[in-house]
Amino acid sequence: MKALFTAAAAVYGLMSASAVCAQDITAWVIDGDAEKAYFVQLEEAFNASDAGVTVKLVPIPGYNDAINAATLAGDLPDVIMIDGPNMAAMAWAGTIQPIGDLLDGAVLDDLLPAVRAQGTYGPDEDFYFVSPYDSSVLLWGNRAILESAGIEIPTSIEDAWTAEELGDVLAKLKEQDGIEWPLDVKLNYGAGEWLTYGFSPFIQSAGGDIIDRKTWHADGTINSESNVAVLQTLQDWVNAGYVVPASAGDNKFYGEKTAALSWVGNWMWGAHKEGLGDDLVLIPAPSFGEAGPVSPNGGWGWAVPASTENLDAVGKFLNFAMSTDQVAKYADMTGYIPARASAVPLSARYGEGGEGELFAKQAACCAIVRPVHPAYPVITAAFAGAIDNIMTGTADVKAELDKAAETIDEDIEDNAGYPPFDQ
Repeated sequence: MKALFTAAAAVYGLMSASAVCAQDITAWVIDGDAEKAYFVQLEEAFNASDAGVTVKLVPIPGYNDAINAATLAGDLPDVIMIDGPNMAAMAWAGTIQPIGDLLDGAVLDDLLPAVRAQGTYGPDEDFYFVSPYDSSVLLWGNRAILESAGIEIPTSIEDAWTAEELGDVLAKLKEQDGIEWPLDVKLNYGAGEWLTYGFSPFIQSAGGDIIDRKTWHADGTINSESNVAVLQTLQDWVNAGYVVPASAGDNKFYGEKTAALSWVGNWMWGAHKEGLGDDLVLIPAPSFGEAGPVSPNGGWGWAVPASTENLDAVGKFLNFAMSTDQVAKYADMTGYIPARASAVPLSARYGEGGEGELFAKQAACCAIVRPVHPAYPVITAAFAGAIDNIMTGTADVKAELDKAAETIDEDIEDNAGYPPFDQ
């Protein structure tokens, strides 16, 4: 009897140990300087929260390559971080699983509209991805130069400059002593994701888009008359000498101060504040047409590999990481906009009266998510390539957009419409 009891106790002990181990989870996180301190405190705070789960957050250098290698090897951790625009391709490939049932309804209901749209996958509208923050772009201005030129600075989204008004501002600034090119739109970033993220709001403001989000065809949308007109305006600004060329580098606005305006995102807070101090002013995104001011959105966030089985423990971690308090901390520690409406008032930077309040208001009202479609890598490469050529000042705008439309539609056709997006 004693031997049986001892054996039973040993089996129970093994089962108990397995249960404890099952509550240990690992999450891979990006290895960014801005995020390191946040992830350290997140791990410590969660593990001290008495949730019955222990998480290990592992910063991964060469992140995307590591994710791809682990996917091929079938060796992904319990939780991963991914960049929002990559979600649809990973969901379509079966790499990640829906997480809507793991998150509290209060979290989902509290997300900024574009943040929720970023995590919602295609025709089935399942929720696969959640980010604790949002990013955005607006016009940064040098107050001293603008006031010296007699330019009235918009203070609210309702007062945003129209395209015509912005053109007049640029013409006036071009005549100011010391101004070489009035507007920096970060062409020095090169022909990558910035040119989709940063330039699609201009065409969307005028009622256009990169692709039809119902039929998932690009021809007739990306190369529409409206898009051609908007991008022709931008090209005209290049040829008028209003736009900092790629070859001029990064610091004309905040360093040399030979540009008075910069169209770029909230990641430039530090450099802009250090360079301009009290002369730094935030100006809402310009309105190019019927939709009014539009800003982009998106960023890195949490997803769960399809191979993960320990979903109860993962759900506890995700809800903690997406709590109002943690989302506010992420914003203030990294400089990004809180993804939850309830976290905005807790943020010293983005709450009422904070220096980034306009960013938060713009993200809540005016952000449009990049196309959530498995073909997004092709969509963005085609559009960015067209923008890159157009902003040289010499390419035919319509021809570049026609070429992009053909590239996108061919990829979608080659993949049988990416079922179920073909329905």
